[in-house]
Amino acid sequence: MDTLSVLSTIALVNLMGWITPGPNMFAVMSASLSRGRRQGVLTGFGISLASFIWAVMAVLGVTALFELFPDVVLGFRLLGAGYLLWLGFKSFRSAAGMDAGQISLNASNDTGFQAFRSGFLICATNPKAALFFGSVLTAFVPANASSELLVEILMLCAVFGVSGHTITATVFSTEFITRKFITLRRQITHTFGAVFTLLGLGVAYDALRRI
Repeated sequence: MDTLSVLSTIALVNLMGWITPGPNMFAVMSASLSRGRRQGVLTGFGISLASFIWAVMAVLGVTALFELFPDVVLGFRLLGAGYLLWLGFKSFRSAAGMDAGQISLNASNDTGFQAFRSGFLICATNPKAALFFGSVLTAFVPANASSELLVEILMLCAVFGVSGHTITATVFSTEFITRKFITLRRQITHTFGAVFTLLGLGVAYDALRRI
């Protein structure tokens, strides 16, 4: 495959990864709806950084070590499940205490760093991200790829990550979407709580049944 074909395929893989609903997308949607575009974008930046680290590890072959150390994978899975369950609990708690003037899913005084950290932890503790970059992504990287091509692939992944999450944050912080959220804030907050909880339980179940 020539360089253009490789990069085009990698771009398509990243696009499919972005539009597939999962913890990353729901985290950006939640932050954007409840706390505005800035918080949503910063959450996406945190996810993008963790994704980039996974991509670098995959390209360097480090993720292959997970096959030799299954306990490490189990630990990551349980940690990620716990964090998703915590997000679900926070959403349910926020919905229970919500009044007419409150629209936040989480604490209204969350800083930009907290939003960034939340996104980073969601992706960094998600073994499926390692699986995506370590198997799906690297499957399209030529075995004899040059250093220049590997750098281009990593940069492409970074651009797609930042762009995709920024688009998600922008869409879900528009005035129209925000108005709808304010009208149905309690129901939507409960929905996010249920989604995060189900995702957490799914990750935990998948991890424990493999023991």
